[in-house]
Formats: sequence, structure tokens, C-alpha cells
Amino acid sequence: MLKRSGFKKGGTFRTLKSTTGLLGASGAKIKAHSPKPKRTKNKLPHKGYKVPDWFRSIPLGSHGNSPTQKRYWKVISAFTRQRDFNKYHGKCVSCGKRLESWQDGQGAHYRRYATCNSYFKFHPDNVALSCAYCNQNEDGVIGHSFGEELKRRYGEKHLDWIEKENNKWRGVKLEDHIMVGHVEKLLEDNPWFVLP
Repeated sequence: MLKRSGFKKGGTFRTLKSTTGLLGASGAKIKAHSPKPKRTKNKLPHKGYKVPDWFRSIPLGSHGNSPTQKRYWKVISAFTRQRDFNKYHGKCVSCGKRLESWQDGQGAHYRRYATCNSYFKFHPDNVALSCAYCNQNEDGVIGHSFGEELKRRYGEKHLDWIEKENNKWRGVKLEDHIMVGHVEKLLEDNPWFVLP
């Protein structure tokens, strides 16, 4: 024999509906299910950013993990070499040797590229015009001379600033639109600067 359900005679699902919601077997109101709103990802303005053609025409540099980073390094190196050649009479930051042109020098990092964080790898105040010999030799005398010259140029606290500024960038991801924006600002603020 079939067991009876708990519904009274004539009580169907349709009759249990009300204008304010559904009623359960006990007569308690059950909220009607409304469809969940679709989740929308926060679209960032740079999502799908395409590096402009003028930036992609810059030759690749020696530092960086992507073509944009390598081009960014090429620009920063050229900028610091041109800046220092004009401002400091073409002298190597470490040994003082006079270079014939800014193209003869290299962009040397005071705090090594490998130990810099994120955008600080490309910071112009950590990079200076250097002869090839000093840039490729990491002995204490060259490093000490480099540091002393930076202090002379920018003030006694500059080396401490380098350390603090580098630490600020720990864990920050390098993004193409920001690097391109930095180069645009560099060109806008320094009309004498010629892209490589």
C-alpha cells in the first residue's frame, strides 16, 4: 500500500504559492530564488595593453626578461649616458676616464641589476655613465669610487636612499603600460634626450 504524503486533499504546489513567496508544508514562508548576479571581473584599463609601434621600434637592450623590459633598459641606459656625458664632462663615474662620446660608455648600476627590485632595476639615479672596464669589473675599489662619486653628485645620503628606494619595490610586478609611460614622461621632461 502507498503511504500518504503530508499534503491535505486538494493541496497542490500551485495552491501553496502566494503573492509574497512560497509556503512550506508547515505554512512558513520560503523565499523565492532569484537568479544570482553574474560575476564581472574588474576590468583594468591596461588589460590587453598593446605596446605602441614607436616603442617596439627601439632596439633591444641587454637587461630584462621581456622585449619591453629590454627596450626599457636600452632607453634608460641611453638617457643616463647622455645625461652624465653632458653634465659631468664625459667622465666615467668610477675611474674618471674621459670618454669620446656617450656611445663609448655604458650604463652602470651602483646597486647591481640582479639585486634590484622591480622598477628600481631601471632607476636613472642608480645608473651612471661608466667606461666598459669599470662596468665589467666588480672589485671593491671601483665600487667604492662609484659610491663616492654618487654621493658627491647627489648628496651624502644618496646611497642610503638607493637601499630604501630599492626595498620599496620588492614584489612589485613590472607592467608594460607603466614602462612605456615612464619613457613618454622621460621624453616630455627632457627635450635634449635622443632615443637610441
